[in-house]
Amino acid sequence: MDWLVLKTFLTLVFIVVLMFGVLLVVRKSFHAKPHFADDNLKVLTSLHLQPKKAVYLVKVFNKVMLVGVSDNNISSLGEITDSEVLNKLEGSESVHRGRSFSEILRGMSLK
Repeated sequence: MDWLVLKTFLTLVFIVVLMFGVLLVVRKSFHAKPHFADDNLKVLTSLHLQPKKAVYLVKVFNKVMLVGVSDNNISSLGEITDSEVLNKLEGSESVHRGRSFSEILRGMSLK
């Protein structure tokens, strides 16, 4: 009788530990952030206008685009094609990290 109780208890402990292990694996796989090792798509800077609206300066391959994002729409607002501006943007990309979106746009003199 005692062996049956001990066997049942150990089986229950094993099942509970197994469930927690599966839960941890599933939780990590669902909450893992996607990892992109590709530099062909990069958000250079953003400006949040309202809680669900923002403007992004995005580099896609060799194009730099201005994109507007709302809660139910993504719109291309324009593309930066001037080679001077692109060179300036590429050369000082690390400097932009501390500056605001409006300062970056002012410094690029878009046409």
